[in-house]
Amino acid sequence: MDFGLFFISMPFALKGQEIPKYYDNPVLSGFNPDPSICRVNDDYYMVTSSFIWYPGIPIYHSKDLVNWEVIGHAIDRPDMIDMNGLNDNDGIWAVTIRYHNGIFYLITTAHKNGEHFYITATDPKEPWSAPVWLKDTAGIDPSLFWDDDGRCYYTGNFWDFKKS
Repeated sequence: MDFGLFFISMPFALKGQEIPKYYDNPVLSGFNPDPSICRVNDDYYMVTSSFIWYPGIPIYHSKDLVNWEVIGHAIDRPDMIDMNGLNDNDGIWAVTIRYHNGIFYLITTAHKNGEHFYITATDPKEPWSAPVWLKDTAGIDPSLFWDDDGRCYYTGNFWDFKKS
């Protein structure tokens, strides 16, 4: 095949077809480390680490994974978690968002000693529950998983610091 003829005929072959659009990263500018996304029907929700900053755990919404808007913060009441005395790099790490049976769940590390807690809401734009602290789960990167039988499992990384 003559490549000249190929390139000349290409615009006619693409006529009427939508040409894919490309998006530059990051699609969400600013300070948004450790993103976690869940899909509920045609909506996407994302949360990110917020460390010691308050209000904490920004909640984003998108229909297309490209255009995001902040719809609230999960930690929006001072009595939810005490960040006093923590260093800038402590606090809320690696939040995970999940949705199960009409309820949104956020589970995260509240780092100073690696404790984990989860909070819930039926609408991510509305106030979230008080934290439920998990015992014996020190570490990072917690997540929740629901099995086919409806049982919920906690997963995460356990750390073992050995001082030398």
